[in-house]
Amino acid sequence: MNPNRAIKILVLLLAVLIILTVSISAFENPSSPKLDGTSVSVLPANVIWEKTYGGASDDRAFYAVPAGDGYLVVGSTKSIVPNATVGWALRLDKDGNAVWNKTFLEGSGTELRYAINLTDGFLLVGNEFLPSGDVNGYVVKIDIQGTPIWNTTVGGEGVNKLFSAIAAQDGFVLVGSTSYDTNGDSHAWVVKLDLNGNVAWGKTYGNAVDTVARTGVLAPDGNYVVAGYTNPRGASSYDFLLMKIDTAGNMMWNKTYGGTGSQEAYAMTKAADGYVIVGDTVSTVTDIDAWVVKVDLNGTMLWAKTVGGKNADSPSFITPSKDGGYLVGGFTFSFGAGNRDFWLFKIDGSGQVLWSCTQGDAGFQEAYSVIEAGENQYVMVGWTDPIGQPALIGKALYDFYVVKLSVPQDSNALSFQFIAYAVTVFGILLAALLLLLKLRHKPRTNQSVAS
Repeated sequence: MNPNRAIKILVLLLAVLIILTVSISAFENPSSPKLDGTSVSVLPANVIWEKTYGGASDDRAFYAVPAGDGYLVVGSTKSIVPNATVGWALRLDKDGNAVWNKTFLEGSGTELRYAINLTDGFLLVGNEFLPSGDVNGYVVKIDIQGTPIWNTTVGGEGVNKLFSAIAAQDGFVLVGSTSYDTNGDSHAWVVKLDLNGNVAWGKTYGNAVDTVARTGVLAPDGNYVVAGYTNPRGASSYDFLLMKIDTAGNMMWNKTYGGTGSQEAYAMTKAADGYVIVGDTVSTVTDIDAWVVKVDLNGTMLWAKTVGGKNADSPSFITPSKDGGYLVGGFTFSFGAGNRDFWLFKIDGSGQVLWSCTQGDAGFQEAYSVIEAGENQYVMVGWTDPIGQPALIGKALYDFYVVKLSVPQDSNALSFQFIAYAVTVFGILLAALLLLLKLRHKPRTNQSVAS
């Protein structure tokens, strides 16, 4: 083969590869919306199974934990006891079928907001509502069959709400907010119980500003790290708040994170070298977005990422994934099939979004827990408009909603990647072939050997 012709073929092949690469970058799955700051498509999830639980009134699930080979889901229901909101706990098997369900009622109404899986049962954390309008925290320990072992009410005058808890070696640390002054501002509130539900101490944090504690974890040194939000500038402009307190409730340090607009933290988890906090950030440009912040063990910010679309998108939960990174769950108005959908995305250790998906229909769905159930299998828990009843959309008559799903692959992107791979390999083989032909047809020069 003529060497000049071989060079022309190689140049032509290189041009084809360049054009194909540009095409992949420009047109990869153009029909899928994109997350801000990433190139990750937001695709509908693959549903493995889905279940709803509830009645004719309003039923909302707020949290879930693994329980044996199934799940425990907690929330509140107005469908069981006439004219009352009661705490509701459901034990489900691995396929979402109800094993048992229990209701809990204190005061004039009760809700369950959080649960901890214990070796001998579960700790359920929530609130009781009083006829006066006051609210107290409510905690009940149950055995594996849902039978109460003990219960405790904490609070007093005013509105005293619990959102979550931390399991410690010598008891439990309850996390919430209390509002007992005349101007209505709240203070972060942390209460320590012993293993039998007796109050060891209770502390409030925050000055003359609105401060709320929403979540917490056990620090590596045995102390407690609590996250929430505070309003240092007024005008409903919040910052993430992170506090470290010792085992007696004394403040060790506190940090805030934020910027323009308002940022509120709702959930956190431990990392090998610090903590990852999630909440939302409000701006005039993109409405509400998820905001994920990574800090070291001393509270120094390592990175912060904003994830979302043009409408309201908010996370409510974060948990480490089994293969590294973190799973973040919540709801989205920007993506999905309906008004508000379940939203699940995964980030790596640097905050880069690896994938994102939605689950829902034309109604409203809002997620509050994510459990990794296997390889590419996730159980999400929250509430939904009654499925198959379009007349009830937007009526605030929700059902518990539990769905097991898998995350789809972007088939268009995979097709482009396969084409690019195939063409690249073909090009390498063709270049090698041309080089071989050139060497085989290279003319030899006559050489004489001196005698």
